[in-house]
Amino acid sequence: MNTFEKLTLLESQADEFGFMWHAPSQILDQIQSECEEIKQTLKQQGGRNHLQEEIGDLIHAAFSLCLFCEFDAEETMVKSIDKFEIRFNKLKRLVHESAQGSLKGQPVEVLMDFWNQAKQRHHRP
Repeated sequence: MNTFEKLTLLESQADEFGFMWHAPSQILDQIQSECEEIKQTLKQQGGRNHLQEEIGDLIHAAFSLCLFCEFDAEETMVKSIDKFEIRFNKLKRLVHESAQGSLKGQPVEVLMDFWNQAKQRHHRP
C-alpha cells in the first residue's frame, strides 16, 4: 500500500467513524492554521523534526481538501508536478532569452518576475 492509498484509507475510516470535515472552509482554516504553525516553528527554530512534522500536517490538510472535493490525490499531485514542469521550462526559456545564464544569486523579486511571466505564458505555445 503506497502513501496515498494509506492516507485515503485512514481518511475514509475517520469519515465512517464520524471524524470528518463538513465544509471546505473548515479545511482551508486548518491549512491556514498549519501555515501559521510552520511560521512559528521557523521563527523559533524549533528543530528539523518539529518542522518536518508541521509541514507533514500541512500536506495532510491539503490532502484532506483534495479528498473532500472528490479528487484522486495521486492524480492531483501528478497534475501539479506536470504543471510545475511546464512552467519551469518556460521560465528557463525566458531567462535564456534575457541573456542570463541562470537565476542563481538573483533577488526574490527577479525570481518572482520571471515566474509570473512563465505563469502568464503557461497556456501559450
